[in-house]
Amino acid sequence: MKRLVPIAVAAVVLANSSCHLFSKKKPAAPKESKSVATEVERDFMRRWVDKRAAELVAQGSPSAAAHDQAVAEFKSTFTYIDTTKKLK
Repeated sequence: MKRLVPIAVAAVVLANSSCHLFSKKKPAAPKESKSVATEVERDFMRRWVDKRAAELVAQGSPSAAAHDQAVAEFKSTFTYIDTTKKLK
């Protein structure tokens, strides 16, 4: 009898918890959004170009020329990213 109480309490806790171990419903997959992917790509591009332009400026290039060169290098390096196709 003393063992039955903890086992019963454990069974009730497991049955009522948010655990999906015994649930037949599958959790919903997160929805992907194209705008989120585009935002991540733009952020990646901006950070990469800023870093590369800073490296070029440190080597002695003018700021505008360094930025243009960094954008060109980004386009040639990451051709699979949609953001590069949308650049001028």
